[in-house]
Amino acid sequence: MNSLSSNQILKEIPVLLAASTDLEVSMRQIVQKIKNIFGIENAAIYYFSEENAYLKSPENDDYFNNFNLEQSTIQNLENNPYTILNEKQTGFNPIGLKLYLFPLKIRTTVFGFVCAATKDTLDETQIDTLCAYSSVAAYSIKDTELSNVFKIQLKSLQSSIIDKTQAVKTIKEQNEKILEADKAKNEFIANISHELRTPLNAIIGFSEVLSSKIFGELNEKQAEYINDIYTSGVHLLGMINEILDISKLESNAMKLHYTEFCLDSAIKEVISVMNPLADKKNINVSYTANVKNQVYLDFQKIQQIMYNLLSNAIKFTPNNGKVKILIEQTKNNTIISVEDNGIGIDKNAQSKIFDKFVQLENTYTKTGSSTGLGLTITKKFVEMMNGTINLTSKKGQGTKFTITLPNGVKND
Repeated sequence: MNSLSSNQILKEIPVLLAASTDLEVSMRQIVQKIKNIFGIENAAIYYFSEENAYLKSPENDDYFNNFNLEQSTIQNLENNPYTILNEKQTGFNPIGLKLYLFPLKIRTTVFGFVCAATKDTLDETQIDTLCAYSSVAAYSIKDTELSNVFKIQLKSLQSSIIDKTQAVKTIKEQNEKILEADKAKNEFIANISHELRTPLNAIIGFSEVLSSKIFGELNEKQAEYINDIYTSGVHLLGMINEILDISKLESNAMKLHYTEFCLDSAIKEVISVMNPLADKKNINVSYTANVKNQVYLDFQKIQQIMYNLLSNAIKFTPNNGKVKILIEQTKNNTIISVEDNGIGIDKNAQSKIFDKFVQLENTYTKTGSSTGLGLTITKKFVEMMNGTINLTSKKGQGTKFTITLPNGVKND
């Protein structure tokens, strides 16, 4: 069985949530993704019916049959994250493979399950990840079904099959379902982000401990691999945090926490953390601050804004390049600018730079990976604090982001 890649699985979440509007195509894609990502022999999706469980995708497949599940097995699926079937419980056993069943659930309602057939025994990490993936698939499938309901509804309206009163009632009912599904999706993203962050924090922490050599010296290769583990862990954690942040922003759950602090110190902390990335590319990061007074803003969000802008500047600046950070303060406002002499952004692309899931590195550098949410979150954070962010750039000549924020007034 192929080893799991958290980064690969994480990048598949937006793909699942934006699945095909054709339910049959969407299900086939989900089944194929499960086989490819988790390296298992075969997979299928089943729905529950009044009689028992029937094969939904792939349809008319010679590999799988309709299940005749015992009532205890159905109850296990309703009350547990997964269950394992033996040959007696299935009535069939495709070439002696182990069958793992993962429920397809919306809130407390189980409407089907994903069946994963494998010759290997899944370990705890693989099972946990398949549970999470099946949860995303459940919401994706129901979203697709809702979309199909709307298509039927629209066709009915156009054909005058239903009267206006019934149409309004139907639309109202479907809107309520959409709002409920959207809420469930945001709750799921928040929960899965938390579950992924917990092991990642452990990976990052243990790699830092090993790097400190308190348990013994490391040879050159060991030190290199541990550094790779640490760097990848931090990168994945950043992607998870971005997904969680955008979910909170879209559900209006993100709150500001104003404190009075020294902006100069806050920026220097960010630069200190980012310096190792700049040193690897021999990029000179210069910092000038004309700041006299403390500001009354959200300390954490200011630092995250700077992390996003500075990491982008370093990423898109070639070796031996330059990045300039300038902070100026007027009576009412604080102005922060981050400027690089990197690849720049084409004029036609600048209007899209703050949109969700826009990854301009794919267009210009063909390298690197991200959620495409960093600048979206940055802009929303700035606007939450009643500020503005502007961009000036020319392809091949660098980019400059300028943020203007009110200094803030502390209410004593």
